Amino acid sequence: MKTKLFELEETEIIDVQNDNLITVAQLRCRSNELENIISIHKAFEDNLIIISENSEMEEVGQIELENLSNSYVFILDGDILKGAKQNRVINTSVLVAPKSKIILPVSCVEKGRWSYRSRNFSPSDEVAHRSIRYSKTNFINSNKKANISSFEANQSDVWKQVANVNHCVEFVSDTESHSDLFNEYKDELKDLTKEFKCSDMANGIAIFIGDHLYSCEIFNNNNLLKDYFMKLLKTSAMDVKLGSHDQIRKLDNQKLIYDTINNIVGEFNKSTDLP
Repeated sequence: MKTKLFELEETEIIDVQNDNLITVAQLRCRSNELENIISIHKAFEDNLIIISENSEMEEVGQIELENLSNSYVFILDGDILKGAKQNRVINTSVLVAPKSKIILPVSCVEKGRWSYRSRNFSPSDEVAHRSIRYSKTNFINSNKKANISSFEANQSDVWKQVANVNHCVEFVSDTESHSDLFNEYKDELKDLTKEFKCSDMANGIAIFIGDHLYSCEIFNNNNLLKDYFMKLLKTSAMDVKLGSHDQIRKLDNQKLIYDTINNIVGEFNKSTDLP
């Protein structure tokens, strides 16, 4: 079905919060909301999913998820799953049907481990850094343009991006784990994001570091946004840690926020290929 998912005239900024170098604009976009969608985090908390290595063939790029619930389970591109033989990142956003079992396309974000730490995976409290998400999405989209129907990412490039982020802060992980970086700086990231609150009216978020847009996500409903709000904010806040403060200009122009988000919606709707 080819249609516009977001109408510019029905997209509004309902809240703008700022603390130091971080600005968060929360959006409300017209959406056909479905009540029976829950996040992977909510499903895991309620023991409604089982995530494990592929039972037929254990390999880096595929893991198995069984949805035991009567709800659709939403998983965001960039969600990190920890445990099993090595931590993985989801390659593309997925909606898992109720009472179903699927193979998830993933990439490794823990290069130095291939041994069981736990029998199953668990969702983490972070979303992969934007450079990792971009690497995966760019590779998948390039394959799509070449008529290659695959959600496989370039594993070597994903490892490269994990290493680059660690290198920027001179951090070393024994297993080259992306999650270890967030754990190392969890107190600092918590301090950077503690003043921000998720609106009960929003279903989208745009995060600026200085005067540059670093993240924009629009969800089906407010509950999904609430589940991902702090995870996305924490990941974007990592760029405050990674960046040079002398080169980051504080955002002082509200018009920039409105113009940027208007352009995002406009550019998105130019696409005729919906996921």
